[in-house]
Amino acid sequence: MKATTRERPSGLRAVAHEPVRRRSSSFGGRCPRRDPTKAFLRRQLLRQLEQLSEGTTDGHHALGYEPGKGDLRDCVTDYVQSHPERKADYRLVFREIGPAAPGERPRRELLAIKPRRGSNNIYAHVCARLKRHPADRQPGLNRFGDRPADSGGNQATRQAELDAKRAIAHAWAGQQPLASSRPLDLAGLTVARTTSSRRSARHRLSPTHHSPTHPRNRAAGL
Repeated sequence: MKATTRERPSGLRAVAHEPVRRRSSSFGGRCPRRDPTKAFLRRQLLRQLEQLSEGTTDGHHALGYEPGKGDLRDCVTDYVQSHPERKADYRLVFREIGPAAPGERPRRELLAIKPRRGSNNIYAHVCARLKRHPADRQPGLNRFGDRPADSGGNQATRQAELDAKRAIAHAWAGQQPLASSRPLDLAGLTVARTTSSRRSARHRLSPTHHSPTHPRNRAAGL
């Protein structure tokens, strides 16, 4: 892979595979405020997605090919913490994609979010979503080089590879988002969660939940 110097984009359009978009909108459970760990994980995830969308980060390292894990040389992984006192224990995978039309912004397609340990391997999910057999190389991805699947070395080495692969992806017309991908409205996710929390609060104070205005409570002097 030929190294290419390319200025980091200042703004990108975030898109997500539809099941991942739905998972992002409900990440951390229905009422994360009841569970501080889930609330922290959700905040960290939204913060990471915002940084990826703004172009202030490019992910941790580019992925490679490994038999059994699949050919993901056009993908990037990043890490998210679920607890402030733990190492990052969640992983997300995305792809760099060029603009849909001249003058538009480049895109980053979120493919999966999963815990780093345990079952439900994230790479198996990504391969399934991209319709790639985990044992096969993808000939079209040879343009991204032939590095093994590892963490990519030190920060400077990783960043140089991320820059080079991003330039290749943006220039390749064959790098297109999945038909199921949709724009990821990060502001909408935050608003939706706030609205949901307010609805939950109103629900807890509704007459059917024995609020102070409920006749049963008034009769009891509550």
